[in-house]
Amino acid sequence: MSTPISTVPVAKQKRSYVLACVATGAFLSTFDGGVVNVGLPRMAAEFNVSLSMIQWVPSVYLLTMSALLLIFGTLADMFGRKRIYNGGFALVAIFSFLCILTNNVYLLILTRVLQGVGGAMIMANGLAIATENYPPEQRGKNIGFLGSVAAIGSLAGPSLGGIVIGLWGWRMIFVLITIVATTGFLASHYIIPADHGKERSSKKFDSWGALYVIIGMVSFIYGVSNLNDFGWLSPTILTSGTIFIISLIAIVIRERKALNPILDFELFKMRIFWTSIVAALISFITMYSSTVLLPFYYQKVLGYTPQLAGLFMMAFPLGMAVMATFAGRLSDKIGYTFLTSSGMILNALALVLLANVGEKTPVIQVILAVFGMGASLGLFQAPNNSCIMGVVPKNKLGAASGISQLVKNLGMVLGITLSVAIFQHSMDSKVSLAYVPAFLHSTGIVYYLAAGLSIIGALFSLNRGGKGIAKPQ
Repeated sequence: MSTPISTVPVAKQKRSYVLACVATGAFLSTFDGGVVNVGLPRMAAEFNVSLSMIQWVPSVYLLTMSALLLIFGTLADMFGRKRIYNGGFALVAIFSFLCILTNNVYLLILTRVLQGVGGAMIMANGLAIATENYPPEQRGKNIGFLGSVAAIGSLAGPSLGGIVIGLWGWRMIFVLITIVATTGFLASHYIIPADHGKERSSKKFDSWGALYVIIGMVSFIYGVSNLNDFGWLSPTILTSGTIFIISLIAIVIRERKALNPILDFELFKMRIFWTSIVAALISFITMYSSTVLLPFYYQKVLGYTPQLAGLFMMAFPLGMAVMATFAGRLSDKIGYTFLTSSGMILNALALVLLANVGEKTPVIQVILAVFGMGASLGLFQAPNNSCIMGVVPKNKLGAASGISQLVKNLGMVLGITLSVAIFQHSMDSKVSLAYVPAFLHSTGIVYYLAAGLSIIGALFSLNRGGKGIAKPQ
C-alpha cells in the first residue's frame, strides 16, 4: 500500500518556502483589519452613511470568520488542508477586487462577508500546516516566527493604509489586500504539499453541527459587541443571549454524537489542551482591554494628535514582534511552562505600570510600558500555541488550529466590551471629578482588573499538566 500524500515529509529545501506561504496568511489576517479601519471615515463620507453603518464593514468580516473557523478547520482535517487554505486566498483576492468596484455600502458589506469566508479558510489552517510540515523540534520557532509576522501585519496595516488613502483614496487599500492574497494563492498553490485529508471511517460532514456553531458564534459575538451600545438588558441583547444559549445546548447534544464533530469535545478531555486554550483566551482579553483605552489616554489626557497616538500605539505590536520569535525558539529547548507563566506575570506587571500613569507621566515611560506588555504577551503566545498544536493528534490539527484562532477573536470582543463597560461605569460614578482625574481613575480600575486576570492566566499556565514540553501524538 502506498504512503498517503499527506504523510510524506516535506523536502528539507522546501520547508522554508512552506513557512513563507503560511506567513503570508498570518500577515494578511492582521493587515486586513488595520488597513480597513483606517479607511472607514473616507468610506462613510463617500457613501454618505453614519459611522454605525460603516462599522459593519470590519464587523461582518470578524463575524463571518469567527462563525466559520471551526468548520473550515474540521473540513481541512477531512478533505485536505492545502485545498482549503489555497481556496481561502482565492476568495479573499476575488472579493477584495470586487470591493474596489462597489458603488454602495450594502455591496461593500456583502463582499466583506464573502471575504470573511476566505479569511476563515486561511486562519483555520495556517498553524496546522506549519505544524504538520516540520519536525516537532522546530515547532516553537516556526510558530514564534508566524507570531512576529502577524505583529508586523498589524504594524503595517494602519501606517500603510494611511499613506495610500491619502494619496489614492480608500479603494487602494483593497488593491493592497488583493495583491497580498494573490501572492499567497500563487505561493501556496505551487509550494505547499498536496494532501487529501486523514484516513477516517467516514468523511460525512456534520451539517447540523455546522449550522448550530454558526448561529451560536454569530449570536454571541454580535450580542457581546453591542452590549454597551444597546444596554445589557435590551431586547436585542437578551434575544442574542437566548439564541446563543439554545445554540450552545444544541452544539453539546449534537457534537457528542457526531462522527466528525465540528467542535471536537475529545480535545477538551486533554488537560494540557483546555488549560492552554483558557490561558490564551485570558491573554487576548487582557491585550484588548488595555489597547482599546490607550488612544484616548494619548489624545484626551496627554493632548497628542491622532497621528501621534497611532504612532505610539505601534509599541505594542513591535514588542510582540521582537519577542515572539525568540520565545518560540526558546520553547523548543526548554519547554513552554516557564515561558508562558513568566509572560503572563510580566504582562500583569506592565498593566500595573499602566494603571499608575498620570497627566505628568513622561510619554516615553508609557511607551516602554506598552512595549513591555507586547513583549510579555509575545513571550506567552508563541510557546502557548506551540503547546496547543503539539499535544493534538495529526488528524485533528485543523480542529485545534480553528479553536485557537477562534479564541483570539472571542478574546478581542470580550476584552473590548468588558473594558469599555467597566470604564464607562466608573466614569459615570465620578461625575463630580474633572474629566482627566476621572479618566485616570477609571482606566486604572480596568488595568488592575486585567492584571489580576493575567495572574489567573499564569496559574492556568503553571497547572496545565505535562512536563512543560509538548510531544506530538
